[in-house]
Amino acid sequence: MVSKEYSSTAQTLRRVAQSMSDPAIADRLKVLAESYERRAEMASHADADPAKN
Repeated sequence: MVSKEYSSTAQTLRRVAQSMSDPAIADRLKVLAESYERRAEMASHADADPAKN
């Protein structure tokens, strides 16, 4: 499922952001993670409703 891949990517981005010493890069990674979480949410709705695919 696509939603699981997006969720996994978001988790990885958050984990990497926590290890960053540069706060600006960490913040950008967190924003990117949030974007992937939104994509995961949208994909989960599409996965649940096959008529939309």
